[in-house]
Amino acid sequence: MLPEVNPLFEKVARERGFYSPELMRRVAETGSCQGLPEVPKDVQQVFVTAHDVEPGWHVRMQAAFQRFTDSAVSKTINCRNSATSKEIARAYLLAYELGCKGVTIYRDGSRAEQVLTKGLKPEGGLINGPVIKPRPEAVAGVTHRIATPLGRAFITVNENGEGQPFEVFANVGKAGSDTAGVAEAIGRLISLCLRLPSPLSPRERLGEVVDQLSGIGGGRPVGFGVHRVRSLPDAIAQMLGRHLAGDEGEVPAAQFALPLLPVVDLCPECGQATFVYEEGCRKCYSCGFTEC
Repeated sequence: MLPEVNPLFEKVARERGFYSPELMRRVAETGSCQGLPEVPKDVQQVFVTAHDVEPGWHVRMQAAFQRFTDSAVSKTINCRNSATSKEIARAYLLAYELGCKGVTIYRDGSRAEQVLTKGLKPEGGLINGPVIKPRPEAVAGVTHRIATPLGRAFITVNENGEGQPFEVFANVGKAGSDTAGVAEAIGRLISLCLRLPSPLSPRERLGEVVDQLSGIGGGRPVGFGVHRVRSLPDAIAQMLGRHLAGDEGEVPAAQFALPLLPVVDLCPECGQATFVYEEGCRKCYSCGFTEC
């Protein structure tokens, strides 16, 4: 790694006696000298980055130039990743009050790729990438049950403190089976979708997930009519849709008219959900594959 340092900052650091390679590394990682105990306060006040400047002062700088321009002035109002909607609203209103003809506001980390980045380790720990919301120590949610072609599924939807969906867990089949692995993978991907930055609210994103998974077919659907479940993804979509609609509880098993079937898994030969363990051996009812 070849860090590039502001030559004036390095010159001041050497003259004032607080320069060190370790300090330069820390500045490169954080993207700022703010809050570093080795750097004197008066130096911190001079060497600030765009993200260290409060949005209001960004607006005032634009307004100062706008006063002497007939057309308009282009300037990005850089906001920290932690900026709230109220702070953004204040910046827009201030721009209006100061006579700016136009204003562009950008919240750090709101896109996967951006022109201006701060350090090697921005909020969230990703380099020039999206910021994943950290998981709190404890979250509350609801667990739903539904019959699927692969067995009974338990779908858990946990929400954050604002009543928005935050993560999804899907459990089907026995631990260690391919079915359980597929269910866990679907839940993890949905959870990642809910925790990434997006102009859509978590509920809206979960609605998009429901649209994508609904109706995916499989080789062994169960149920009839509106309660027909075509596949595991379709079952997850149905329960997530019911969760968004506020319809809690289990879809009654009687509506599926399911016979008593052994726990099934995905066949490694044909991929059908007809791989069962019977009489001390696992075999597939679709293609006849057996492990014995």
